[in-house]
Amino acid sequence: MTEKALLRCGFTTGSAAAAAACAAYLCRRTGAKCESVPLRLPDGSVLEVPVQEAAPSRAVVRKDGGDDPDVTTGAHIVVSLLPPDKPDPRGFEVPCGKGTLFLRGGQGVGIVTRRGLNVPPGHYAVNPGPRRMIAENLAFAGFGRTAERLVVHIEVPEGEALAEKTLNPVLGITGGISILGNSGIVYPYSNAAYAASIALQLRCIAAEGGSCAALATGGRTAAALAGDFPFLGGREIVRIGDFIYTAVNAARKAGLKHLIVGCMAGKLFKYACGERNTHAHKAAMMLPRLREIVPELPSDVELEHFSTMGELASAVSAELYRTILLRCRDRAMEYFSAWGGSDMKTEIALYHDSGERLL
Repeated sequence: MTEKALLRCGFTTGSAAAAAACAAYLCRRTGAKCESVPLRLPDGSVLEVPVQEAAPSRAVVRKDGGDDPDVTTGAHIVVSLLPPDKPDPRGFEVPCGKGTLFLRGGQGVGIVTRRGLNVPPGHYAVNPGPRRMIAENLAFAGFGRTAERLVVHIEVPEGEALAEKTLNPVLGITGGISILGNSGIVYPYSNAAYAASIALQLRCIAAEGGSCAALATGGRTAAALAGDFPFLGGREIVRIGDFIYTAVNAARKAGLKHLIVGCMAGKLFKYACGERNTHAHKAAMMLPRLREIVPELPSDVELEHFSTMGELASAVSAELYRTILLRCRDRAMEYFSAWGGSDMKTEIALYHDSGERLL
């Protein structure tokens, strides 16, 4: 059995909101305080979701992300069912059978302020998938058999504090977390989710009229890029970790015209080797490959004795090391041009681990 098979899946904030809405409705309709609800997911399967608290027209579900390191795990998703009153322009009107739901956010649910997301600016950060799940499950629970109207009010008491640990501030979602989830399920340790978040940030930059973005491999390069390229706002610097190919390709698809790649020497070498994912488990540091990139490298430089670019730098002359870095930059630029296309200008900002600009 694989490690992934041993990890426990969880459910999304969207599933938690839909389950809480159903629990509140069933308690209101029947008076029964259910301890769990069978939630129908978009793929047709059913997930039994525990309900922490249920009262007539109000229920609480504790979000469970399974074994995924999700900061929203443990958050309380509170749904109240209210009679319709004056319209909230930040909410959503959703048909449900013959009835109508008015979905709103409250404390701890963010407001979208930037274009390029699945929710228009000025609206609560409740994505289309969860909105459909809420309507479909309430319809299954019995709502909408007549032309009734109901406000679904979603709150996350811890949401504003949790949002600071997510990408929401970068994406321009203020005041809380997002209610998310296309499948309803959280799959643990998803590299795909991280890659998708990189592409989303780059699309948002382009959607707001931006033409330039910078890619940072981590916190130190992000800080260095912010100092060296002051015309970039904080949101135009995207942290990509090891996902260089994903990021360059996504920048091209987003229509960006200028891309700055901030990195340190070890990453630059891996870029020059054409590695699309630079994680150590996927791309080991094979310094003998430098001879392919730097043909003029003297034969007495025994590359197999070095495990990092830093060790190599301490053993060769400054002039030779600069030549190595320049050749790596040129080779990396060839790959970036292939991944990003000729219409996008790409440059590399190389840094020492102290933050000093090398190239």
